[in-house]
Amino acid sequence: MPTADSRKRLPSADRRQQILDTAAALFVERGFEAVGMGDLAAALGTSRATVYSYFSSPEGILDALLGERLLQLLGRLEPLLAHLPRPGPGSPGLIEPVFQFLLAERDTLALLHSGGGPSFHARQTHFLSEVARRLPLDPATPGHGHATLLLIVTTLLGALAHRAISDPALNPDELARTLGAFVRGGVLAAASEMPGAEQE
Repeated sequence: MPTADSRKRLPSADRRQQILDTAAALFVERGFEAVGMGDLAAALGTSRATVYSYFSSPEGILDALLGERLLQLLGRLEPLLAHLPRPGPGSPGLIEPVFQFLLAERDTLALLHSGGGPSFHARQTHFLSEVARRLPLDPATPGHGHATLLLIVTTLLGALAHRAISDPALNPDELARTLGAFVRGGVLAAASEMPGAEQE
């Protein structure tokens, strides 16, 4: 039930953040596609008009949430990447620490896997692509091939980190080592198949 505190008049920035925080919890709990603006208003103890005065749709709320989470995640990821050795093809030593980093991003991973429709997947792909652009993976692979490899690797990292968090039977350290070996071998094989890979 809404509390008296939830109905207090809040400064605009605080109310906006309250909407985002409540929406994130509902998306994870019920699934993104199952949450409407009315559900959010009820959870906040306010009117739909109030929610609509900040966001026009659940998609708009999701965009704001993912944008906020992306900036926060990248802010924490950049120092880690800065202290890793610059990798050559296959990125030895990169996958394991990034995977361990993602294991600590529980809230973001849960949000990133809270939906299943085309609209949600488009936003999920954009988020992962932005993370992938920061990874110094396989610099020898040019152009779109490089971008595709980055997205595949980042999607694998995010999905397996989410699975590891959800399934306590999995050993995160063993999963990280296996994933690192798998990705290094796969990246090298894929890079060798790229157009121009044999050219000097």
